[in-house]
Amino acid sequence: MQIASADYNAMKQLKTFENKEELNNAIRSFLYHHKHELMPAAALTLKTISRFAIKIPGVCWTKIATLADLVGKAARTIHRALKQLEELGAIKRLKTIRKKGGYGHTVIVINKQPDLSLPEHVTSDVTPEMSHREEPTKADIPTDEPPKNEHETKIFKTKSFREKNNNDIRKPDPEKIEMDKSFVDKRVPKEFVDLAKYGFNAIEIDNLWNRVRIAKEKINYTLTNETAIAIDALKQTIKQYKKRAIRKDIGAYFYTTVKNMLQNDQDEYERELAAEQRRQAIRQNNSILFYDWLNE
Repeated sequence: MQIASADYNAMKQLKTFENKEELNNAIRSFLYHHKHELMPAAALTLKTISRFAIKIPGVCWTKIATLADLVGKAARTIHRALKQLEELGAIKRLKTIRKKGGYGHTVIVINKQPDLSLPEHVTSDVTPEMSHREEPTKADIPTDEPPKNEHETKIFKTKSFREKNNNDIRKPDPEKIEMDKSFVDKRVPKEFVDLAKYGFNAIEIDNLWNRVRIAKEKINYTLTNETAIAIDALKQTIKQYKKRAIRKDIGAYFYTTVKNMLQNDQDEYERELAAEQRRQAIRQNNSILFYDWLNE
């Protein structure tokens, strides 16, 4: 089966799941049954694909180069991983046709496998990297249970934790608090955090991703490539900063870069979509023009 490149309506027909939860459960079930058979890159590739298969549940049209960058492997390794996943029935790959001829990007469809299920006793997260919205731990859930013993709460009664002549717990020195990547908002994609953590603290990473969110809203970005684009924009920003080419605010430079890249991606998609719609209209008009009226 082949579809036209950027034919969003055709890709919607390939949907294999109703929602993200159903998709995630299918990925967990597949990995539970087949992870021992997979090369390491294949399992990580499948998890990465699933993160780009949310807008149309089960359908991913991300480029191989983007997957390779996010997984941290060469493109040929990604192709081998996809081949193994396809052989095991986890996915199927469909070619697209460009408007000027030749093959376009590959569409990856995650298959629904109803014969695979996740046993009820399995409680561990089979796909920990699938989503950064972690479930709250017991410590995160409010409780009205009393303390277990006096020793556990004794520390809060010491003077070292209180200001003099004040009942409030003392204020820590913000400069002495090290905020590593574990403090980053869980809504920020892990791939972006893994790059940004080498030059920015948690608050700065949050601010950088907030600029991505603002840029998306500013240009009404409707695609799902923002993580890959934000990573490329951050790499370009860091490179220019190392060259001392950024004279003012590095955050402003990053915002301008990511907004322009998102706009270019949206424009390219809309051009291809408009071209495909024109081709469909021409085919429809031709079918009416050459209709066999005599044999009607």
